Amino acid sequence: MPFGVAMKTSKRFATKETAKIEVYGHIGILVASLKNLSETGAFLEVSQGDYVPQKGDLLNMTVQLDSLRRTHNVAAEVVWSKGLGLGICFINKEQVLERMMAKAVGF
Repeated sequence: MPFGVAMKTSKRFATKETAKIEVYGHIGILVASLKNLSETGAFLEVSQGDYVPQKGDLLNMTVQLDSLRRTHNVAAEVVWSKGLGLGICFINKEQVLERMMAKAVGF
């Protein structure tokens, strides 16, 4: 985010859903507890897995909503992490490849 630009905060809603996380570039699926959710992102705590996503990681999150008989699948980028907790912002699936390429150029 450019210097001097305020970040918009969306209203958060508490939740206790379970999420399955696939981190691009890492093998395996993580299980996380979805603690809160907004239009633009979410807060998660990893409960199973051998990797805790770090700032800048790109991921695919799947949430099974049994009560609604629906599955939601979203792409996201980790914007911060501390311990087992992490904040993510949702991105368009088309942006995943674009951001992966930008990271590869930076190496």
